Amino acid sequence: MKKVLFATTALVASAGFAAADITFSGNAEMGIVGGGKDVPGVSSYKGNTDDSTTEFNNDFTLTVVGSGQTDSGLSFGISVDFSTDAEPDANGNVSLDNEAVFISGDFGTLTLGEIDGAVDKQLTEVNNAIGQYSIGDDETVHAGFQGSYGDGAYDNQILRYDYAFGDFGFSASMELNDDKATTTTAVADPNTGVVTTTTSHAKNDADNGYALALSYKTDMGGANLGFGLGYQYLETGSAWAPGNLKDFLADSDKWTSGTEVDIIAATVSADFNNGFTAGFEYTNFDPDNGFSDVDHYAIGVGYSINALSLGASYGKFETDIAGVGDADGWALTAAYDLGGGASVVAGYSDSDIDGDAYDDNDYETYSLGVVMNF
Repeated sequence: MKKVLFATTALVASAGFAAADITFSGNAEMGIVGGGKDVPGVSSYKGNTDDSTTEFNNDFTLTVVGSGQTDSGLSFGISVDFSTDAEPDANGNVSLDNEAVFISGDFGTLTLGEIDGAVDKQLTEVNNAIGQYSIGDDETVHAGFQGSYGDGAYDNQILRYDYAFGDFGFSASMELNDDKATTTTAVADPNTGVVTTTTSHAKNDADNGYALALSYKTDMGGANLGFGLGYQYLETGSAWAPGNLKDFLADSDKWTSGTEVDIIAATVSADFNNGFTAGFEYTNFDPDNGFSDVDHYAIGVGYSINALSLGASYGKFETDIAGVGDADGWALTAAYDLGGGASVVAGYSDSDIDGDAYDDNDYETYSLGVVMNF
């Protein structure tokens, strides 16, 4: 659990408004990361240039959350992450990430920003169900991982509504198509030779994306169970593929711009209250334009005893994309809690992508280091 990094600060905005709280929390990591063979679109430490690379890695994230309440009891707030560059060999380059603002009341919560869509909010991914984590993200970078459903297909600015009633949770979200194509035209005057340049902006006609999802939590036979079911729609504005397939496939093998995609997803998670946890995911991606469906399956198990935690997960995309076969991957993680918010963590992943053009693109990743939560 993260601890407050600095003391909470009360800010009085003006008369008629309740005090607002600003809190800070953070995490940092240091260690080594590495990987093998060349994979298109995958960052350098996983081996874009060499068959085997090992690099030092350190980064941090500082999370700032501001919240307040009106005189009538309406809550509001903002959250943002200050993070270093994700690449191991890049020092500095601090950037803002996951910016979001919200307003909340008896009606529910409305959030706008770089956030999860409704499906990703209500469904529990395998790595979260079993508590996997490594400094190289080995559990989420392999070819069998699906982590965002249809989020980010537009500008990653998502509006989401959440409401909880009893053991049920409901979310609805929308991501607007605001992508504009820029056209520059240069015309030379035949008499003077003067060139006049005009620039025009035209919005593409892709439909907006939206999502609906429902979750349910219950106790059964001494186990805490979680169920999630969701639907999402998007229309691609450029070459697109589900989950981590987008990192491994060439653009020519992805679904083309203007493809409408229906996504249906379901998850089950379980905490058996004896150290064991488990998770299962199923997702169907149904594109139009004559493309074939893609089915995704994932399963994972975790076990914790005293300060030691272990995790294993496997994911697979079943595809009928011409020239491309199935893609799958698995990951192992281990963590030892040192106390005080620090842990030693290790991770390993292995991936396999079938297809004539991809048979040599199997790869592995590994990492070892220390995670510190503040």
